Amino acid sequence: MEYSEVRLQFLLGSIFSLCLLAAPADAGQLASWKFDPSRNRLDFKTDAGVQPKAVMLFNPTRLVIDLPGIGFPKPTITQKLTGNFRSLRVGQFDGNTARLVLELQPGYTINPKRVQFTGENPIDWYVTIPVPERGSTTLPTITPKPNLPR
Repeated sequence: MEYSEVRLQFLLGSIFSLCLLAAPADAGQLASWKFDPSRNRLDFKTDAGVQPKAVMLFNPTRLVIDLPGIGFPKPTITQKLTGNFRSLRVGQFDGNTARLVLELQPGYTINPKRVQFTGENPIDWYVTIPVPERGSTTLPTITPKPNLPR
């Protein structure tokens, strides 16, 4: 083999490898979502099975729902809401996780233990959210005791 043939094979192999790395993973997609404020219910559907994960975050108070293995190929969408909820944001959190964020109005909080996920099947889910209550939206602080001589 001549030097130019070896270079060509190396170049073609490199290009093929880069194409494989750039190809998107076979992730499902977030197909639809809808928040019904009269029922405090968030429905969403994916085109592949998912096990949602949720966490409450504060300052501002919001319920964050991650959908591992699910993509959202559009720019982040923000829907303004009324009542005790400020907004619903839908977007891509990282390369493999779509995220839905339900933000509460300032001064309101929900009991995260009362948030209920129901999977009608692996692609159809709804989240029942308790009625927001007026209350502290900050985490408690711990005041250290001074070191006193004994």
